[in-house]
Amino acid sequence: MKKYITYFPGCVDSQNKRQSEDVLEKLGFEAGLVSEWNCCGAPPSHYKPDFFNKVVMPLRNLGISQQKGGNFLYSGCQVCVKQINEAVKIINSDSMFKNQADYSLEPFNANLKEAKVGSTGAVHLLDIVTGPDAESRLLNNSLKNIIRGDSILLYTGCYSYSENINRFKNILNLLGAEVSLYGECCGGEKLRNTTPVHSKRIENANAVDEFFKLINKKADEAGSDYILAICSMCEKNISEGIDLSDLDIFAPIIGLTEFIGFLFGLQGCGDLIAGGNSGNGDNPLKEYCI
Repeated sequence: MKKYITYFPGCVDSQNKRQSEDVLEKLGFEAGLVSEWNCCGAPPSHYKPDFFNKVVMPLRNLGISQQKGGNFLYSGCQVCVKQINEAVKIINSDSMFKNQADYSLEPFNANLKEAKVGSTGAVHLLDIVTGPDAESRLLNNSLKNIIRGDSILLYTGCYSYSENINRFKNILNLLGAEVSLYGECCGGEKLRNTTPVHSKRIENANAVDEFFKLINKKADEAGSDYILAICSMCEKNISEGIDLSDLDIFAPIIGLTEFIGFLFGLQGCGDLIAGGNSGNGDNPLKEYCI
């Protein structure tokens, strides 16, 4: 019997719901999407760190999940995971904050049934990918030799659980890939919806451009065939660097969910890294499962 989990796509993964559900099913989970979800609050709270943005917005999603019996939300976005878990910590730090949160969540029918740190919160996709059962499914059911000989730059961003990073690196090694690690904040919520790609604002254009070029340089130094981003926020921010960069040749980028789908042979997953990089900059760097 498959374990049921509640899946929270977040803003950056909201159009890729089907891909995530299919991948989680392959990993041995039955995934239910959080109905009527909202932004985790990280981007707005970066600019306006009030109680609503920092606590109410993330906890509304968690409260909806708990109404369906899921004490934990699962997400491919580390920014979302951090925001939700930080909100749980905040309401545990002072009963006044807990009461204020309950009052604010009541109109949404999203009051928390469980509020203790460790008993509820958010979990990143990599945390379950590196679990024993999911790891076994990856090693036993991945297409044979699909990444054998590949050189991968594993971009970890702000994901900090080194034990799980090393476990995943070991999985990729066992599947025949060579893996280099690189971890540095992608700009996270600071860059979300502030690049010309989305809102026509240009104040971050140079920062995004230089950041992407640095990652591309790291991939080149390591001889990497492509960049694998653990976090969907990182993947999106790096991908948008393509539109801002004047590089003629760039390293392809793929997100964790799509990459796992690629390993399992799901239709449309990993088309770019499987087909190679044209090097002319005309094609979008990111491709989704369809």
